[in-house]
Amino acid sequence: MDSIIDHSEQDTSGGRLKALVKASLIAVSADIFLIILKAVLAKITGSAVLLADAWHSGGDFAVSFTVLLSILIRHKLSHIPWAKHAEGIVALLISLVLILGSLRVVSSVFSREAEGFTLQCGIPLVIAILGISAACVVAFEMYRYKKRIGERYKSIAFLAESDHTHSDYFSSFGVFLTLIIGYFGIHIERITTFFVGILIFRIGALLFFKALNFFGINFKSINNLSSFIPSGLSGTYKRISVLFGIIFSPIKRLFEKIPLTEKWIAAHKKIIIFSTIILVLLLYLGTGFYSVMPYQTGVELLFGRVIELNAPGAHFHAPQPFGNNIKVDTEVYARVECGYRTVWDFIGKEPEAYLWEYTHSKGRYIKVTEESISITGDENLIDANFLCYYKITDPVQYAMNNENAHELLRSVFCAKVHNIIGQYHLDSLLTTGRRTVQDHIFEDLRKTVNMIPLGLEIISVYLEETHPPLEVVPQYRAVASARERKNEIIHQASAYSNDLLPVTRGKAESQILMAEAEAVEKRNKAAGEAAAFINMQKYFGRYSAVQRNRLWWESIEKNLSDKSLYLLPENAKKRFYPADAKLGVDEE
Repeated sequence: MDSIIDHSEQDTSGGRLKALVKASLIAVSADIFLIILKAVLAKITGSAVLLADAWHSGGDFAVSFTVLLSILIRHKLSHIPWAKHAEGIVALLISLVLILGSLRVVSSVFSREAEGFTLQCGIPLVIAILGISAACVVAFEMYRYKKRIGERYKSIAFLAESDHTHSDYFSSFGVFLTLIIGYFGIHIERITTFFVGILIFRIGALLFFKALNFFGINFKSINNLSSFIPSGLSGTYKRISVLFGIIFSPIKRLFEKIPLTEKWIAAHKKIIIFSTIILVLLLYLGTGFYSVMPYQTGVELLFGRVIELNAPGAHFHAPQPFGNNIKVDTEVYARVECGYRTVWDFIGKEPEAYLWEYTHSKGRYIKVTEESISITGDENLIDANFLCYYKITDPVQYAMNNENAHELLRSVFCAKVHNIIGQYHLDSLLTTGRRTVQDHIFEDLRKTVNMIPLGLEIISVYLEETHPPLEVVPQYRAVASARERKNEIIHQASAYSNDLLPVTRGKAESQILMAEAEAVEKRNKAAGEAAAFINMQKYFGRYSAVQRNRLWWESIEKNLSDKSLYLLPENAKKRFYPADAKLGVDEE
C-alpha cells in the first residue's frame, strides 16, 4: 500500500510492463472471483461474516485495481499533465466506498438480531465451508504470486499488494474457523464480523490517507493514532493502549506458536488440502444426523420416497440430495384462523375491551376483511371471525400429498364459513344462534376434511366475534337501540297485562267460590234442621210425657232466659220484689 502512489519506480522496459500488467489483471480477476464466491456463499447461507469477508475482498480488489491504474498511468499517460491525478482520484473514491462498506458491516453487528448471526447446520453451511476453503487457497496462492512478482521485478507496489492479500487470506481463514465452530453450535460470527469490518475500515482509511498524500495533503501515519489525540486525552489513550496490550498479548503469542507461516503451509499443502476435503466430507455426512422432538414424528425419505416413520429421538438419514427428513408436529393442536391473523411476536399494549368500532389494523390481531365479511340468509352483511383447532393424524399425507396442508385447510374452512353463514339470519348470528352456527360449521368441515387426503382431524370450531361491518356499526347501533326501546314498551305492556288479568280472574273466582260455599252451607243447614225435626216427631208419640216436659221446659227457658228469677221459700215475708231490689238476710 505504501507504494501505490510511489513515483520513484520508473521503468520503461516493455517486458517488465507487460509482466506487471498481466500480474495485475490476474490479481484483479482473482479478487473479483473471491468477491463473487463469498457474496454467493453469504447469499445461500445468510451469513453476515461471509458478507463482511466479501467486502474485505472488495478492499483487495480496490488495491489491485489501483495498482493496475498506477502502472498504466505511469507508462502510458505520463506525458498528460492531469493523468498523474487520475490514480489519486480513483484511490480516493475506492477508499470512500471501502470506509462506507466497513461502517455498514460494523453497524450490522449491533443492529441485526441475534438470529442473523446464528449459522444453521445443513448443506448450505457445508457448501460455504467448502467455498471458503477454496477462497483460502486462492488468497494464499495469490499472496505468493504477488510476492514473487514483486520480488522478481522489484515492484514495491506488488509487494505491498501481497501484504493485503495475505491479510485477506487470514480473514478468510478466520471465517473458515467461524463456520466450522458454528457447525457444531458455537456461534462467534458476530465477533468475527466485527473484526473483519475493522480490517476493511483500516484498508479504506490507509487508502484514503495515501490518496490525500498523492494530492500533496500530508498527514501523519494513520497507524500512529496518538498523533491525532488531544493532549488532554493522551494519558487516557495510553492507559487504554496498555490495557489492550495486556489483553491481546497472550492471544498474539498463541497465534505466533501456530505454524501458519508461508513455508509451513507450502510444505504441508497437500496434507492441508486433503484434510480439508476429508473434513468437508465428514461434515457433509454429519448433516444426515437429526433429532425428533417428543411432540413430533419424523418422515424419512430416500430418493423422494418415504421409507420410515421415526419416533422421538436421534436418527440418521442419507445426506441431501439423496435423503431427507420432514418433522411433523403430530402431538400438537394446531389452529387455523378465518377472518383475522394473530401476530405472535407482537409486543405492545392491547385495549382492555374490543369494541365493534375497533379496526384491528394493528396490534396482536389483524383483520383480514376478504375472509371476515359474509352475506347472511336475510341478505345482510356480517363481520365474523372463526377459529378451528386440528391435529395431524397422518404425517405422510400431511407432508407429502399437499404442498401446504395448513393453507389448504384454511381455504376449505373459510369456504364453509361463508356457505353456512348464508343459511342464517343476522339477528340469530349476533344473539342466540351462535352455538348452532358453530356446531353446523364443525360438522360440515369435519365431513369435508375426511374426504380430502390432508391427514388432519378437526378438533373444534369456535365463533370468536360477530358484528356488522365497520362502516354500518353506528347505524346498526341506532336500529338496535330503537328495537330495544320497542321491546321495552312491549314488555312493559305485557307486564301490566300479566299483572291485571290474574288479579281480576282471582277476584271473580273468589266471589264464585264464596257463593257456592254459602249455597252449600244453607242447603246443609236446612237438611240438618229437617232431619232433626223428623227425628223429634218420630219419638214424640212414643214418649209424650217426656216430650211435654221437654217442651214445657224449653218454653220456660225460652221465655225466661232474659229474666231474673228468685226462688222463695213458702214462709217468705214478701211475695213480690222490684227488679233491682237487693235481698237481705233478714228478708229471706
